[in-house]
Amino acid sequence: MLALLLGVFTLIDSQATAETQQLYNLLATNYGEKIISGVVANVDWNTREAENVYQWTGHYPALNTFDFCNIHASKDVNPRGWLDYSDISVVENWHKAGGIVGCMWHWNVLANNGQDMTCSPGTAPSETSFDAGCVNDPCSAGYKQLIKDIAQVAGYLKKMQAAGISVIWRPLHEASGNTFEYSGGKAWFWWGAQGGEVYIQLWRFLYNQLTNVHGLHNLIWVWTSQVNDSTWYPGDEYVDIIGRDSYYALQYPLAYDYNLLKSTYPNKMITLAECGNGDDVNMSPMGGIWQEGSRYSWFMTWYDYDYNKGISDTHKFADAAWWIEAFSHDYVIKRDDL
Repeated sequence: MLALLLGVFTLIDSQATAETQQLYNLLATNYGEKIISGVVANVDWNTREAENVYQWTGHYPALNTFDFCNIHASKDVNPRGWLDYSDISVVENWHKAGGIVGCMWHWNVLANNGQDMTCSPGTAPSETSFDAGCVNDPCSAGYKQLIKDIAQVAGYLKKMQAAGISVIWRPLHEASGNTFEYSGGKAWFWWGAQGGEVYIQLWRFLYNQLTNVHGLHNLIWVWTSQVNDSTWYPGDEYVDIIGRDSYYALQYPLAYDYNLLKSTYPNKMITLAECGNGDDVNMSPMGGIWQEGSRYSWFMTWYDYDYNKGISDTHKFADAAWWIEAFSHDYVIKRDDL
C-alpha cells in the first residue's frame, strides 16, 4: 500500500531529512483510509486548543499547528516582546509526546499608520499597502523586509530541524481569497493583493530562501486552494500537499471541494487545512463528512480566543460535542494513536 502511494506522491525536496520523509510516509499511508485530527494554536506559540480537546475527550489531537504571526514581538528581536519564538520548548514537548508539528504564518507587516502590524491589504490606516511585487526588486525596502522576516522565521525552523522535528508548513495561505466570487475584488491578505502571477513569484522566492539559502529540509509544503484558483498554483515542484480552508464545512460542499481538488491535482494529497463553524452554519459532524466520501489527509479546527480567555462559555468553531463525536470513529487519528 505504501509503495503504491509513494509511487504517486513524492516529496518535492530531494534532500528532505529522514524524519520528514517518515512523516510524509505516515500521511501517505493513512491517506484515503483515515484522517488525522488537528488544531491550531491560540493565536501563536502554544497548545491551548489541544488542551481544550484533551479536557473534553481525554485525548489529544494528533496535530498542533503553531503560527509565526507575532515574530515582531518575539523577545529575541524585541526587548518589549511578550513571547519568545526562539524558545522552541513548547514545540519540542509536543513532538516528544508523539504529536505532529505544523506551522503557518500570518505574515504581518507594518500598517499604513506606521505603528500597528497587519496582513490585511488596503489603504486604511489599520491596513497595509505593502506590495508583494517588491519580490522582483532587490534594491527596494520591501524586498529587504522580506529577506529579514524570512531569515528570522528560518532561524526558528532551523532549531526544529536540529531537534529532529519535521514541520507541516503552510505559508501564504488563502491567497486568492475568493477574490472574484465573494469579496468584491479585494484580497484577504497582502500576499494575494497583486494577483496570481506575483503571488507565485513570492511563493517560489520563499521556497528558494528557506530550502536553498537557509538549508531547511524539514518542511512539507502545503498550498491552500480556494477552489477554481489554479492560476495561483505555484507548481508541482513547489508544493507537497493541497489544502482547503472551509468555514462552510458541511458534508456535501466539502465532498465537492475534495473531489474537485483531487481531480485538479491528482499527484498531491488533499487536506482540510482549516475548518470550523461559520457565521451562519455549523460544521457537519466528522461522521457525516466521512460518510459523504471526503478523504482529506487531516483536518484542523480553528481557535476561539474568547472561549480560551474565559469570555465565552461556547466554543465558536468546534465545541466539545463536535470533538467527542469525531473521536468516536476509529478512522480519526488521535495523538495516542501515533
